[in-house]
Amino acid sequence: MNGDAPTAFNLQEKAVDDGRPIRVLIIGAGVCGIALYIRILQNVPNATVTIVEKNSALGGTWYENKYPGVACDIPSHVYQYSFEPNTDWSKLFSPGAEILEYVKGVAHKYRVDEKIKYNTKVIGAEWVEEKSLWVVKTEDTTVNEAVVSTTEAEIVISAVGILNNWKWPEIEGLQDFGGKLLHSAHWDTDWDYTGKTVALLGCGSSAIQILPHLQKKCPQVYNFIRGGTWISQPFGSTYTEKILANSTEPGNYSYTKEEIERFRNDPEYYHNFRKEMESFINKDFPSLFPRSAEEIESTNKIRDNMKRKLASKPEIYEALEPRFTPGCRRLTPGPGYLEALTKDNVKLIKTPIVRVTEKGILTEDGSEWAVDAIACATGFDTSYRPRFPIIGKHGKSLNSLWEKRASAYLSHSIPGFPNYFIVGGPNSATGGGSLLLILESVIGYVIKAVQKISRENIKTMEVKKSALDSWVDHLDKYFPGTVHVDECTSWYKVNNQIIGLWPGSSLHAMQTLLHPRWEDYNYETANTRGELEWIGNGWTYEDVKRGNLGYYVDRVDIPPVPSDEVLSRQP
Repeated sequence: MNGDAPTAFNLQEKAVDDGRPIRVLIIGAGVCGIALYIRILQNVPNATVTIVEKNSALGGTWYENKYPGVACDIPSHVYQYSFEPNTDWSKLFSPGAEILEYVKGVAHKYRVDEKIKYNTKVIGAEWVEEKSLWVVKTEDTTVNEAVVSTTEAEIVISAVGILNNWKWPEIEGLQDFGGKLLHSAHWDTDWDYTGKTVALLGCGSSAIQILPHLQKKCPQVYNFIRGGTWISQPFGSTYTEKILANSTEPGNYSYTKEEIERFRNDPEYYHNFRKEMESFINKDFPSLFPRSAEEIESTNKIRDNMKRKLASKPEIYEALEPRFTPGCRRLTPGPGYLEALTKDNVKLIKTPIVRVTEKGILTEDGSEWAVDAIACATGFDTSYRPRFPIIGKHGKSLNSLWEKRASAYLSHSIPGFPNYFIVGGPNSATGGGSLLLILESVIGYVIKAVQKISRENIKTMEVKKSALDSWVDHLDKYFPGTVHVDECTSWYKVNNQIIGLWPGSSLHAMQTLLHPRWEDYNYETANTRGELEWIGNGWTYEDVKRGNLGYYVDRVDIPPVPSDEVLSRQP
């Protein structure tokens, strides 16, 4: 500790708020990794933070997904950092490139982009018991010959993303196809699909966004699907419907110059606009419970909307209508998808694919569909199993531990893996509404844990197995009452277990994560002079600096005067 503060006999020579220096390593510089870096520097002054990114640029999913039509499936004014509202969104559902520019702008403003170690791929992480720290191996991917480095850190936080590990569909002969082969998450932006005959595989959110763009430039598009899908009303029900009523675009709306200027120049108006939109987005939650009034009304609206848009070709609706309840898999508004299906140059094919030939696709009925390109919008590995070895205590492998089911306490902590946290882990997503609301709540929890480790001189912090078991038991009791257990193919599910979703609303997640249950963890202290050594020698950091010793006057929590309603409940 700097300064001339006297030290009591046998007390730690430190201020109570002068935390232990700790090293933190963040894996991933997407939306979550950037927010983590910002919040750690804000809240943990004695932390030194390393952030590594396997790609050559930041942005995560918004950097990697560059397929035609990539966009947010919820209103842009809801999909943004709570601490960095953006008044300049061009559309109700903004395109991916615009979201990427927003994320890059935030990273630049908070100077995160100056510190990201790009082209740095993590190839292993191991907990070293004797040192009580993590050793993380990385590989520099900018050179032809791999350069492996190691970094030591007391804390590791994984922010690698949920839909990050894309995969090819398991179709015989796929890699032998003689034309252009693409995946939605690995799109070749230099490829011009104008005048090409294209097979589009899938009817999930990516395929739904891609088809309208292919339809406009391709003489023929074959959309191969296995099951059906619901094309939902936009999230935010009547609120977004009211905005869309003034639009000439299918399922989207471009803000006028006057509207954007008002967002910029009238903070109170913009604040209320955002608040109302957030409120309506969160009102969609009750529709995720089967046979509830909200689910019945929502399903009828979705069905009627689809039938109306497909009225010219009702056979398409018959082929597309799923047997599962809407919400079993992530609902997608899909602007323009249904309209594209009715065009003469688009054919929906539900006949199962047998194999891919050199020239095209062979289906079960013996038909061969000759195409110039195959675009696979067939999803990701959503098992949450890491792509590199993560070895915890006693040589335990996280990959092996999660072989049958990935599970982490409150989505972020794992027994046997001290000082290791996940943002975007198992059961951290939402079935409707903004994912960022939950992920920022997880980030807030993790930041409090990092603060605690530094502040209280904690060597190891490890969640109890009993706490994880209780969490898993809660998950298994919650989901059977929702539409998510219906018979559908969904990235929410692995081995028929719901491992993608938080067990409740976004607001439920926010409230649950707001107040950590520190009793659910085991701790090893680095203190050598007693459990309370960390409170130091009686001084605070400001005492030592002889600085602003009245700072607390600016931090007063002023209570409201109780209302009549509040007082009426008192004895």
